[in-house]
Amino acid sequence: MKTVPVCLFALALFVPVLAFADVGARVEVLGVGVGAHVGGHGVGAGAHVGPVGAGAGAGDRGVGAGGHVGHVVETGAGVDRHGVNGGAHVGPVGAGAGVGDRGIGAGAHVASVGAGVGVHARHCRWRHHRRYCA
Repeated sequence: MKTVPVCLFALALFVPVLAFADVGARVEVLGVGVGAHVGGHGVGAGAHVGPVGAGAGAGDRGVGAGGHVGHVVETGAGVDRHGVNGGAHVGPVGAGAGVGDRGIGAGAHVASVGAGVGVHARHCRWRHHRRYCA
């Protein structure tokens, strides 16, 4: 009977540690796979059928998702506390854009030749009841 309180005490010591542990699983059979994880910073899941795949995640820093068809077509997007961004590739051609509280920008490239433009917003913060802008 003394063993039960000792086991419960040991379990109580490890519960806070388990709250920060990552737990995940992955299964792949004949080129079809799925996976997911839950961790201290968020959750994520993904799947693929041969060379076609997609995944998404949500956590304390934002939400993101992406997909691909082989290594030819890829796309992704995300939302976090600073704004929204997204991008895509088709072969060697890529483009992306973002908008948020710190500005707006866009860019594109073909192979290694690229161009982009952006407008930076003023970043202001409050500290000790005063406003500081950079």
